[in-house]
Amino acid sequence: MKNMQRTLGFLLCTCIANLIYVACLFIMSAAHLGTDIKFTVLFLLVFSVIGGFVPALLLMSIPWVLTVWGYGKVRRWGAVYFSSVGAVLTLVLGCITSSLSPKPLFIEDQTFIEGVMVAAQRQGIPMLTAGAVFGIAYWLISERKK
Repeated sequence: MKNMQRTLGFLLCTCIANLIYVACLFIMSAAHLGTDIKFTVLFLLVFSVIGGFVPALLLMSIPWVLTVWGYGKVRRWGAVYFSSVGAVLTLVLGCITSSLSPKPLFIEDQTFIEGVMVAAQRQGIPMLTAGAVFGIAYWLISERKK
């Protein structure tokens, strides 16, 4: 039962983190993407899937098991622990998957490291914010009352 609650908490927090990521990108790019709010939000949702953020959250399930196991050993400052680990994992995995995701033909060829750096510069703040919210939400949903 405990593992089911953790799994459902992870999936729910993945959805929350994606919405926070899209909201951060919307705020950062609202002036550049036009006035049609529905199209902009739809574009950003598709971008979160194709651009590497959602695959990063799915890949994060593997190290997240170690994160939960580590918290079981420490049991201190849960909100800080989970938000910090969530932010770092989301940023690292998000930049990696963003660099590996397919690019339109009009974007210049770039090396893997250049792609990671571009992703960190353009999407770093939204990834960190979404990762921190992911961690805090996970702690609140799955770990706080234990």
